[in-house]
Amino acid sequence: MRAGWLAVLASQILVVAGFWFWNHVHHPLGNQLTGDAVGQLLAYGRLAGLLAAFGILLQLILIGRVRWVERVFGLDRLSRLHHVVGFALVVLILAHPVLVTFGHAAQAGVSFSDQFMDFMRKWEDVAAAAVAVAIILAALAFSVVVMLKRIRYEWWYATHLTLYLALALAFGHQLAVGWDLTVNGWFKAYWIALYVFVGANLVWYRFLRPPLAFARHRFAVERLAPEAGEVTSVYIAGRRMERFPARAGQFLIVRFLAKGFRWEAHPFSLSSQPDGQRLRLTIKRLGDFTRRIPELRPGTPVLIDGPHGIFTAERCQAAKALLIAGGIGITPIRALAEELLARGRDLVLLYGNRNRESVVFEKELADLAAASAGKLRIFHVLSDDPSWAGEKGRIDRERLGRLVPDLGEREVFLCGPPPMMKGVRAALRELGVPKRRVHYERFAL
Repeated sequence: MRAGWLAVLASQILVVAGFWFWNHVHHPLGNQLTGDAVGQLLAYGRLAGLLAAFGILLQLILIGRVRWVERVFGLDRLSRLHHVVGFALVVLILAHPVLVTFGHAAQAGVSFSDQFMDFMRKWEDVAAAAVAVAIILAALAFSVVVMLKRIRYEWWYATHLTLYLALALAFGHQLAVGWDLTVNGWFKAYWIALYVFVGANLVWYRFLRPPLAFARHRFAVERLAPEAGEVTSVYIAGRRMERFPARAGQFLIVRFLAKGFRWEAHPFSLSSQPDGQRLRLTIKRLGDFTRRIPELRPGTPVLIDGPHGIFTAERCQAAKALLIAGGIGITPIRALAEELLARGRDLVLLYGNRNRESVVFEKELADLAAASAGKLRIFHVLSDDPSWAGEKGRIDRERLGRLVPDLGEREVFLCGPPPMMKGVRAALRELGVPKRRVHYERFAL
């Protein structure tokens, strides 16, 4: 599946490059790719613009929560690729105006600044394109700032909404003065179809599906239940919940439609296997938003985007599995354990915490193990609890090898804080566990 999707992506890049190549090899003034410096500056400047626009469309697919893509790669990986592609696009976005301006300036025998001002004053939609470039670069700058934790995620998200305006401005510029499109009707038709395809996917998956799901199911907070370690479980019920296609291990992006909550949407994992009647999210107080969760009232409407994620039981091909959780990372692991047991898998769970008081679902997990007829063995590993008589320290290579001697026979499902996940993955590699048998998701939306 992944190879097929990547082949489709590569083919579209080749189509864009192929049209560009044909247009410039068959230029009315001769082959521009082997001609003088002016022709080459203009040719490669146009290629940079085409690839930059294509990259922005790809960005919308990556972050648009498009289900047919997300089910193959997982939303977390698409989100991380979105960040990487965004920074890589800076080179193309800047190269296009610089190369094209230098090319036309050399052709007209004027300075770079004079040519740029001529573009802005006389060329159709060039000023709009300049605004689009400024918006895109500002959004990328905000991405750096939010990564440094200097502004709130909500402000970053608001700035990214302006990218839709930037794309519309750039599209008009491409149709008006994009040489490759104006001289090649087939390329223009393809380019418009590409925009329509991406736009339709974005509108449907990002903007229409959540309200339609709400209209169908009428999601609302049913009740709240306090858990250990400043953790609260939120139970969400609604109509025809058996038709809502959520699976254990997946997550929802939820927006609670109440004062103080409605302007923010956040991802939370399902912490129990969906039973066709209600969904459970278990949320730890880690920031301004999550600190207010206990203030929610029963009956609060909930807008749900999802379910998302491929951290599901379908990925377990072996008869045995090792589940590893750290802190609040137990939420999808807890739900997965329930479904994997129902499928007859033999499970070992390693659950790391600081102390006994921070162990979430301790009784639930014990009850699940007791009812599993020996199919679920649980090892709690506490790093900072002198009174604890069990495993002390961290989940490391030594402990993995000792507690799970048949590790080579097991699929591994891992969820926890990023440093913990990084360390455990390194330990698993050292113990010879193939990368394809280690499943994890990191939420970086």
